[in-house]
Amino acid sequence: MSWSDPWLLLLLPALAGLAALRWWWGRRLTVAAGPAGAGHPVHAASVAPRLGLIRQLLLWSGLVLGAVALIGPRWGGEDRQRAGGGADVLVVFDCSRSMLADDLSPTRLEAARRKCIDLLRIAPHLRLGLMPFAATAILRCPPTGDQQILAELLRDCSPELFPADQGLQGTSIGVAVQEALGVLGRSHTVGQAVLVVSDGADPDTKAVEAAAAAAKNAGVPVFGLFIGDTERTVDLVIDGVKHTMKTDTTTLDKMSAATGALWVGATLDDQDVKTLAAGIDQVAGGHEWEERRRTVAAERYRLPLLPAILLLTVGILLPTRRRL
Repeated sequence: MSWSDPWLLLLLPALAGLAALRWWWGRRLTVAAGPAGAGHPVHAASVAPRLGLIRQLLLWSGLVLGAVALIGPRWGGEDRQRAGGGADVLVVFDCSRSMLADDLSPTRLEAARRKCIDLLRIAPHLRLGLMPFAATAILRCPPTGDQQILAELLRDCSPELFPADQGLQGTSIGVAVQEALGVLGRSHTVGQAVLVVSDGADPDTKAVEAAAAAAKNAGVPVFGLFIGDTERTVDLVIDGVKHTMKTDTTTLDKMSAATGALWVGATLDDQDVKTLAAGIDQVAGGHEWEERRRTVAAERYRLPLLPAILLLTVGILLPTRRRL
C-alpha cells in the first residue's frame, strides 16, 4: 500500500490531537459551569448524552476517513490492454528558443503541443513516441499506445530541456531524424514514420541530406508539421538581444520529398492534423500491435471518501436533545 501525498499523513495525528483537545475543553467547561451550569438536572433534562457521544464519534470518524481519502491510498493493480492497426510514429519535437515566438497563439511551442494532442485524438490507432530536440535530441518515450503518458510528456517539452549555456540550443533536425531512425530500427521494420514538428530549417545541410538518405534507405517516411506563420516576422528577445524569428520550410521540403512523405503548415482548425494522419496511413501503412500494461498502484481514494461524506452528513443532522 502506498499514498499519493504521504506528507499529508501528518493530518492523522493532528486530528487525534484536536479530538483530545476537544474532549479536554468540554470537560473543563462542564467543571467550570458548576451546579447551576449545563450539567444541572434542570438543564440536562432535555439533553441526551448518548446521542451527543454518538454525534461526536460520527463527526470525528468522518473527518479521519476524509483525511485518509485526501492522502490518497493506493493498492492493488489494474491490467490495461490496448490494440490498434497503425504505424509507429516518432514525433521529433522542436524545443529551440525560437518556438517561444508568438506568431501562433499563444506561442509556437504551445501550438505545437496542441497539434500533437490533436493527433492523439484524431488517430488513436497510431503508436506515437516523443523525441524533443534542439542542438541534440533526447528520447522521452518510444512509440506507445498510451496516450495519457504522451500528453503528460508533451507538457514538459520546452527550451529548458536544452540549456543554452551548455551549448544545447539550435535546430539540428538532421541529427534528430538520425536518432529517431535508430530508435525505430530497434522494433518493427514496417509501418514506421518520423514526424518533425518544427518552426525552422537546419543550417547543417550535410546532416539533413545524410538523414534524408538514411530514412529513404530504411523505408521510413519523414513527415513534417510546420509551426509558424510564413507571412509574419516576429521579434524575440533572447539573452537580452532582439532577434527576428524567420520561418523556413527548406528542411521539411527536403526530408518529405526524399522519403515520399509530405509536410503541412499549422492551421487554426484540425485540418492539418487530419491531413497528416491520412498521409501517414497511406504512405507508412501500419501493423497490428497490442500492448498490455499493469498499473501497480491503483487510486483507491473513493473507498474512504464515500463513507466519510455519509458519516459527516449523519453526524451533522443527528439531534442531541430528547423529545419532551
